[in-house]
Amino acid sequence: MRFYAKQLLGMAALIALALPVWGRTATVWFESDGTTTIGQTQLKAGEYQLKVKDNATQLEVTTQDGKVVTEVPVTWIQLQKKPANTEVIMNKDRVVEVDFGGKTQALKVQSAGTAKAQ
Repeated sequence: MRFYAKQLLGMAALIALALPVWGRTATVWFESDGTTTIGQTQLKAGEYQLKVKDNATQLEVTTQDGKVVTEVPVTWIQLQKKPANTEVIMNKDRVVEVDFGGKTQALKVQSAGTAKAQ
């Protein structure tokens, strides 16, 4: 009985150590008409993928072929209610927020920060 408890405790410790590896990445496809700005980067016309890992402070913007265009600082905000669908919120031609369908946490995109040139 004592050996079984030690095995169980050892397995629980291994699972706890592996949890950060299982962090999920949220992705959203987004289409720019060529006038869209995210952070300090103006996106050319085309389709982009916005990716963020759980609790990360950077949103990665990539092209369809996986090339990283920019990384933008973000903060997590709490929504009053869960949106039905995932959507990219714009203010004029600037991406300001990303809401994830079925979740009360959303991303607020920072307009200042360092960005890689496209």
